Amino acid sequence: MAKRAAAAKDGVNVTREVQAIVEGNQSIRGPEVLTVLKEKFPNVTFNTSSVQVAFANARRKLGLTRVLARRPRKKALLARRPRLATGFPAAPAPAPPATPPASDMMATLQVARDLLKAAGGDLSVATEALGLVASLQMG
Repeated sequence: MAKRAAAAKDGVNVTREVQAIVEGNQSIRGPEVLTVLKEKFPNVTFNTSSVQVAFANARRKLGLTRVLARRPRKKALLARRPRLATGFPAAPAPAPPATPPASDMMATLQVARDLLKAAGGDLSVATEALGLVASLQMG
């Protein structure tokens, strides 16, 4: 599809006029461009916003402005992995323990019953013995 021709208002192509003004004086500012256009074409009313856009585009084409990099989108920010203050990736969450099969559960219950019998039926003694075994395993 072909590009549309620029609309000329009252025989004045604002974009070309602004570009010619900027090429002639590269240190000119936006409001000054508007006053030059009003002096050159006194019978034409100009849209201030359109003149400012044409001015910015003309300066960009001539390489008088630097184009800043666009800010990252919100989706890209959300896709990043959370990191700790040290700069290392966060540790993954521990996996929940797998439930043992029913036969292992039965064997565990039988061992617990035997421990309770060895402790003389006293639950606090059996619990203390399990705590000691756990502390020996950690150390």
